[in-house]
Amino acid sequence: MIMKSTQKFSIEYASDLPRLKGNFQRFEQVIINLIQNACQALPDSQRGISVSTSYDEKKRSILISIQDEGMGIPPKALPHIMEPFFTTKRDSGGLGLGLSISSRIVKEHGGTLTFTSQPGKGTTAEIILPIP
Repeated sequence: MIMKSTQKFSIEYASDLPRLKGNFQRFEQVIINLIQNACQALPDSQRGISVSTSYDEKKRSILISIQDEGMGIPPKALPHIMEPFFTTKRDSGGLGLGLSISSRIVKEHGGTLTFTSQPGKGTTAEIILPIP
């Protein structure tokens, strides 16, 4: 899906990230969902997606950021995107469960999932996970 959606995909991993405790498959589900959403938001393959990780020593938290240069989320929709069955993609088969499930998984691991978006410019999803 990434290769079909963009010619500009970048990943930047921080070095020496501390280990997280949690369910690997569930975290993987969250990351895949967020990258799929980013791919679907791109109007053409010239726009990009970047994924990065970092560690905040003061807050003892890992930050995972997924940023796209897509269509963005309308301001009226942004507060609702993590509600079950809310979707802006109903016409293309969206059920509105991906972000709801992803948010729940992140919360189950003590973290937060937040979004910032500018219509026409893109969206950034940030996961913050505390290190016990």
